[in-house]
Amino acid sequence: MAAAGWLRRAAAAAVPRLPSGLPLIPSPPPAPLAEAQSLMVLGLGAAVGPAMELMAVPKKKVSKYKKGLRNGPKALKPVPVIVRCRCCGRVKLPHFYCCSGERGNPNE
Repeated sequence: MAAAGWLRRAAAAAVPRLPSGLPLIPSPPPAPLAEAQSLMVLGLGAAVGPAMELMAVPKKKVSKYKKGLRNGPKALKPVPVIVRCRCCGRVKLPHFYCCSGERGNPNE
């Protein structure tokens, strides 16, 4: 956003104005640039063509703590699963031992 601010200020300063503050009648547009030519943006050190846009870049590295706070609600939640034993009918968790498949009386 800062780059857009100084570009806007530079463009505004380049437009000649009348004493009343109104801009002069604009001159005809300049000739289009050839493909081999490109615009150099001062301070960036890279060629910026008409199709290239500036992107947002973080100012500082995000710490593990802050990243964890942001991504905490995205974690998978445990789903409580309760099943009945096929032999004795007791409530148990899946893959847990209940009665080892004996079909006898559970009260004995």
